[in-house]
Amino acid sequence: MVMSALDRPRDGRRRVLDNRFQLDENQVREFRDRGFTVLRGFYGEDFTDYLRHTMGNILARPTDKYQSGFNRLAFDMYDGDEQLVSLLTDETFRAAMNRLTGRGMFFAQALSFELRKLKDKGFPWHIGTQSFGYQHADDYGCTIWAPLAPIDSSGQRGGMAYVPKNVISGDFMYSAVDPASFRLLKEHVDAKDDITLEEFVQLRDGPLNDPAMKRLLDYFSVEDDFEIGDALIFDKDVIHRSVLLEDGPLDTRMAFVMRFFCDDSTYDKNRAHDLEVPRKHFSYAGPTAFHLEVADKSGARLSDSPIFAGQDYRSLK
Repeated sequence: MVMSALDRPRDGRRRVLDNRFQLDENQVREFRDRGFTVLRGFYGEDFTDYLRHTMGNILARPTDKYQSGFNRLAFDMYDGDEQLVSLLTDETFRAAMNRLTGRGMFFAQALSFELRKLKDKGFPWHIGTQSFGYQHADDYGCTIWAPLAPIDSSGQRGGMAYVPKNVISGDFMYSAVDPASFRLLKEHVDAKDDITLEEFVQLRDGPLNDPAMKRLLDYFSVEDDFEIGDALIFDKDVIHRSVLLEDGPLDTRMAFVMRFFCDDSTYDKNRAHDLEVPRKHFSYAGPTAFHLEVADKSGARLSDSPIFAGQDYRSLK
């Protein structure tokens, strides 16, 4: 997809970031300490209008059981798109990402989720099992999430809730709980023991959503207001959940999401292929094959993957 002449600013420039956006030291400190910060007035109006006008043609009904809490979604969006490339090569964007993370980052995927009013619950408390399921547990990753509708956290809501990682970090999910859950499933499958999809979903979601843990996460969670153009950046250890779009003027809420990994991240083949075990056993399709296509050998540097050949814009160095 490319932007039409009618969609472009009169001066011909593509204002992917708002000209007024500035990153301050408090945001950098907050991001490093808590794992997230809100970037006010981040995306320019031209960019968010472009997303709003094109995204609805890309979204589709979920096929993966773990995305069934959404009305529509899509992974691997806008690859090679002129507007997205303009964003990733924007010097202000790159400087902000490098300053926030203190690392060289690499763009992996764009995706989107849509909620309907009073119908779709989205995800319960979770971490990025799918979106960071191809890198090793201790490799760094982060996400930029931007709603394409205003979010009033004391009104209709419909945004996200997230827990400061300096209170409760999700790192134990990557290093211990996820691998153990998939190991249990594989061993049951190999032994031809009965295990239902509902039981496996409980293994995946239960550790962060049992009553005691849920009470802690709900108590310490943060839920912000957003205007169109605002964005939330959070690292992969931040435990987060969807917030129901309640009664109010909006019928739906779409959000644009970008995932990034540190450019020295390496492939974890076992973790990546674990994601396919429930899909094969319970016979449902996943939303993306990125975790299978990005590499084929454990320890391979992800940024050197052949699927990124000729796409230098993905590196934010």
